Amino acid sequence: MAGEHAPWLDWGDLATLDPDVIIVLPCGFDIARTRREIKSLTGKSEWLQLQAVREGRVYLADGNQFFNRPGPRVAEALEIMAEILHPSLFNVVHEGIGWQLLFEEEE
Repeated sequence: MAGEHAPWLDWGDLATLDPDVIIVLPCGFDIARTRREIKSLTGKSEWLQLQAVREGRVYLADGNQFFNRPGPRVAEALEIMAEILHPSLFNVVHEGIGWQLLFEEEE
């Protein structure tokens, strides 16, 4: 509903889903701020058990500029998702600006 907070995902539910890709794009955060705040996720004991983490498929996206507001950037947000999910099918043009890989050694 308009004006309400997005739903929360419980750690147990996330572990049950065990995603093969995780894209972190908090509302109002650019990539730099997301990277500074990522320890709130990566510091949890369950984090290392997730398939996406084990396979190095965790990405940070610029939620502030591309995903969390309506407007013409919706098309760019779709391109970012396509680049992340299917890099062999799409030209990678938004890496570094719209998204970055979260490397395990930075956790």
